[in-house]
Amino acid sequence: MKYKYISECRLCKNKELKDIINFKNVPLGNDYQIKKKSAINSTKFPLKVKQCNKCKHFQLSISVNPKILYRTNYTYLSGIGETFINHFRLYYEWIIKKTKLKKGSLVVDIGSNDGTCLSNFKKNFKVCGVDPAKIPVQVANKKKIHTILSDFNENALEKILKKYGKAELVTSHNVLAHIDNNQSVFDNVYNLLKENGYFCFEVGYFYNVLKDNLFDTIYHEHLDYHHASPLVKFLIKKKFSVKNISTNNIQGGTIRILCKKEKNPNISEQTRRFINKENNKIHFKKNFLSNWQNKIEKNIFKLGKYINSVDNKIVYGYGAPTKSSLLIKISKINHKRISYILEDNIYKVNRYLPNTAIKIKSTSFLNLSKPDIIVIFAWNFSKDILKKLKNYDIKGSTILIPLPKFKIIKL
Repeated sequence: MKYKYISECRLCKNKELKDIINFKNVPLGNDYQIKKKSAINSTKFPLKVKQCNKCKHFQLSISVNPKILYRTNYTYLSGIGETFINHFRLYYEWIIKKTKLKKGSLVVDIGSNDGTCLSNFKKNFKVCGVDPAKIPVQVANKKKIHTILSDFNENALEKILKKYGKAELVTSHNVLAHIDNNQSVFDNVYNLLKENGYFCFEVGYFYNVLKDNLFDTIYHEHLDYHHASPLVKFLIKKKFSVKNISTNNIQGGTIRILCKKEKNPNISEQTRRFINKENNKIHFKKNFLSNWQNKIEKNIFKLGKYINSVDNKIVYGYGAPTKSSLLIKISKINHKRISYILEDNIYKVNRYLPNTAIKIKSTSFLNLSKPDIIVIFAWNFSKDILKKLKNYDIKGSTILIPLPKFKIIKL
């Protein structure tokens, strides 16, 4: 089975769901192919966001088979960008202060990817990662960060308990929205933690997506689109106290929730204030949501119009993130206008972007060829990318940054 329909809310189990936005059929953003023909013929899947009428949670209408989503050509690495490395370093300092974690405690990272987050904990704590993607797990284990190649299921839980015992901290970053069986994952976290142990996770904050029209963060790997109110209700049902909620700008906007396994689950006063403030934001109101797709198309139209109108210009992309497939589709960019996409991730190089004939080349290709225009598809890392571009002789080139607002930069 390639995918299944989701007929009930993934948090509260309510069966009344309403349509919010429909992008129709879109290829899997991480389905990079070695052969051009295979890329052009990439399978497309429905991409539609629905909202629960009861708890107001947002989620996709389908769930693609994880074996298809995270097969061997899943190549995302969190340690590629300087922004993420710095984010995890600051996160480490923050969580140690908040939890007063004792040296030698066990820290488990769900969806640990290449071990970038755990590398900060490794010196003073026992660490264990869990991730279903083969390439990132190989990278992490080469760095001697013990990582289990698996979904975070009962089998993974058993392996961790057998080798290490219970954990004092479980952490996860922009991963929980990817997991098909999210109910069991939270149960497994609870069973993995010691009493009074902490669970801290970050997920994309849908408020930022709505406010800034960051539609390209919607893709098949992201089954859920979170905001605080539904999440807190869900966490209390799962027997977690919610101690703190904060936001940051990583990945276009992220919400961080600090929970604790306690006998009498409760909500902190800071959490209540956060939810009350969120409930008053117009971006979650019916009148805003009903017109959101029109706002998206109006804002991104400028990118496609610019690229499609330039004649005899060499156009490159920079970055082949999952979001690039939807961005290209909605902006109506003519694929033939883009010669190559440049990438720092060696596992994507020499593959083709799904549903296009656009080949991915190493960023070092800029030493051999100077483009007239560079489109930064990985716009959430545009500051890092602009720094890297200074190392190449591309003075006179034009840089396009699609989101949050279309920006033109002349070098």
